[in-house]
Amino acid sequence: MKTDIRPKKSWWIKLGEEIIAKIKKRTLAGVDVEGNEFKAYSTKYERNKANGLFKRQSSNSTKPNLTLTGDMLRDFQVRKVGKDNVQIGFTGTFAQRLSSNADNGRVITSKQNPVSKSENKYIVDELNKVYKTEILKAIPKKQVVKVKL
Repeated sequence: MKTDIRPKKSWWIKLGEEIIAKIKKRTLAGVDVEGNEFKAYSTKYERNKANGLFKRQSSNSTKPNLTLTGDMLRDFQVRKVGKDNVQIGFTGTFAQRLSSNADNGRVITSKQNPVSKSENKYIVDELNKVYKTEILKAIPKKQVVKVKL
């Protein structure tokens, strides 16, 4: 009898949401995927943001953290769930803004490094936990293992 030990779809969704929360927290702290501070805003942009001169502006912070209106980070969501993976990301214009910000020295994620080292460690640790749990559930409680030396 084969037992599927892969995590359930709901587990993948939860993992995706947890990773998104970690990436948002890092972004709001002004730190890129490599652990470096985001490049400073231009003097004009910083001044205009500080003075609230942008439409729908929700933040006057001059610290680069990609939250002029908050729309882009709100768009960051679980996009697709497979049997053994979860895809997170941005849609349309927000994906374009992500690329534009990366070009300006504010890299949230990249093809080379979709998540930071600490976020990757978290993913690996969570996968190890769930697979260990599922493997232990799949093994019969009373099983004799003979070892010949």
